[in-house]
Amino acid sequence: MQEQNTNAGQGLGIAGLVLGVLAIPLGLIPCTFFIALVFGAVGIVLSAIALSQANRGKGPRGLIIAALVCSILGFSFAFFWGITLKKASPVIKSVIQEIKQEGNLEEVFKDLGNNTEEILKDLEIEEQDSIQETNQDMEEKERALEDSLRVLEGVK
Repeated sequence: MQEQNTNAGQGLGIAGLVLGVLAIPLGLIPCTFFIALVFGAVGIVLSAIALSQANRGKGPRGLIIAALVCSILGFSFAFFWGITLKKASPVIKSVIQEIKQEGNLEEVFKDLGNNTEEILKDLEIEEQDSIQETNQDMEEKERALEDSLRVLEGVK
């Protein structure tokens, strides 16, 4: 007896594939991760239902598995951005609060520029001190080597 191939689950599989393919680029963009979460979740559900129908109806499963994989990928990317932005939100809020308190964005950037100049000057001073210390160490080692050389020449 021959098994009859059907198209069971193919319609839902195509819908799941479209949603999964849309969820991937939307999940990669931080601003659109909410949409990607919805598309990915709906794509996963549709693909799972389609896979169940294909198994019961002995239909092809390749497209449905691809839909499931794309939906899971899109959902995962969006979930990653959601977690990342949630962790970064206190920092973003504090920066926005600081800008609001200053009242003028231009002043905030000027202060940031002034602080940067001070930091660079401090680093330059530290670098010069470090170079002077290195030069002194090298001179001491040079004297020690010359002394050692004189001692060795005197031994001959």
